[in-house]
Amino acid sequence: MPKGLIIRDGVRQLNKIIGMMITQELSEVGITMPQISVMRKIKDGPMTIGQLSKDLYLSCSTVSGIVDRLEREGYIERVRDTADRRVVWIHITDKFEEMANSIPVMQKEYFTELIKDLSEEEIDKITDALQLLIRQFEKRIEERT
Repeated sequence: MPKGLIIRDGVRQLNKIIGMMITQELSEVGITMPQISVMRKIKDGPMTIGQLSKDLYLSCSTVSGIVDRLEREGYIERVRDTADRRVVWIHITDKFEEMANSIPVMQKEYFTELIKDLSEEEIDKITDALQLLIRQFEKRIEERT
């Protein structure tokens, strides 16, 4: 089997496994994967719909729909920029913080715990390979735009 297909299949399988693990935990609190993706992005600071769209590789309309649902649930809020009223910042709320603290997948240690049985050398190899793959894929995206 060509190495490109092995990489593709491995990424797909890993994505599926991680998705299943996360989905199981999120379903317990009624949150979806797309919603948690948005919330994880804004956890460290407010972002605009456009910034979220770019970072998540989703259309602005898709992100806007996700934000609408999260706002209805009280997990985020929209705040107009005081200097430029056209700009709307998406902020997390205290309700989000409470929910996030109750979900293992939202903790920084979550993936560290999953790889605890790997050696430092194995972790370094995986990290290097992932960073290389990400750079290569981002380069392809830039070449096509």
